[in-house]
Amino acid sequence: MNIPANISFLRQDQASGGDAVQNWAAVSRVLIVGNDAECLETSRELVESLGYACSTSPDALSALRLIAADSSIGIVLVDVQMEALDGVFLLNEISERFMALRPLVTIAVGEDLAADLTVQSMRAGASDFLVKPVTVNCLSISLRQAASRWTRLAQQFRAAAIHPQGLELAADAAVQSAVPAEPSFSDLHDLGVKIIKSRQSRSKFIDPGLLNEAAWGILLDLAVAGLRGERVATSSACAAAQVPLSTALRHVNQLIAAGLIRRVGDPKDKRRTFLELQPRAFDMMNGYLRTSWEIHRAKPARIGPFNRSRYAA
Repeated sequence: MNIPANISFLRQDQASGGDAVQNWAAVSRVLIVGNDAECLETSRELVESLGYACSTSPDALSALRLIAADSSIGIVLVDVQMEALDGVFLLNEISERFMALRPLVTIAVGEDLAADLTVQSMRAGASDFLVKPVTVNCLSISLRQAASRWTRLAQQFRAAAIHPQGLELAADAAVQSAVPAEPSFSDLHDLGVKIIKSRQSRSKFIDPGLLNEAAWGILLDLAVAGLRGERVATSSACAAAQVPLSTALRHVNQLIAAGLIRRVGDPKDKRRTFLELQPRAFDMMNGYLRTSWEIHRAKPARIGPFNRSRYAA
């Protein structure tokens, strides 16, 4: 959806040039966008209690004006289920109009986000999504992730403004930083894909039947799909288990009985079913992937020379 032609957006972030870059280095204001005035005020108080400077906007158009006029806005929380111009529209506009010009991180918020709406939000540039009612802990984690991501982006933009190869230099500096960044949902998705590929490669060396990890393969496959906001066809999930179909289906039924996954019918084809993680299981797998992500990013501990005397006969 395009902005009506008679709507004019001030681009002070472009006009002010270097001044805007200096603002990026010092501040990152949070903007909350939603139609519910009472909810906006409650959210603003909550965000400020977590130590972030915060502004609010009642609709998409006013939010775009604020972002264009205030280069200190670096994190935008968007209610994707707003009336009129919805949150997905706003996320797309932010991505197309501003993200190539300045550091901005967006977070989608909604009630029981359906898979298709989640996918739309992520395709529109959202780095995370929160389901209402948002808990203080979830909001705190998401804002920390967004702030870390904004800092990395600001470093890249500043370096690019100073040096022709600034983007590469800033990326190297971010990797070498002593403080590891929080992973985004995209980071966790990529890690999950790597783990699945690594697990599949083990079958070249070890009989998968000896590993007895069919259920784990199913859970990993569903977790990766869940981070994309998608469901997995039952046949595909069984293939991820790397065991005979009958064995995989038995593990699927056991996971369903344990309350970890559920079957969902395909409204377009009654012969087809999908699998998805239950909320509790998704949180468990998300926690596992976060832990694994931290392990992968951690620098190896320095050790002394190999002491052969310890192993001498």
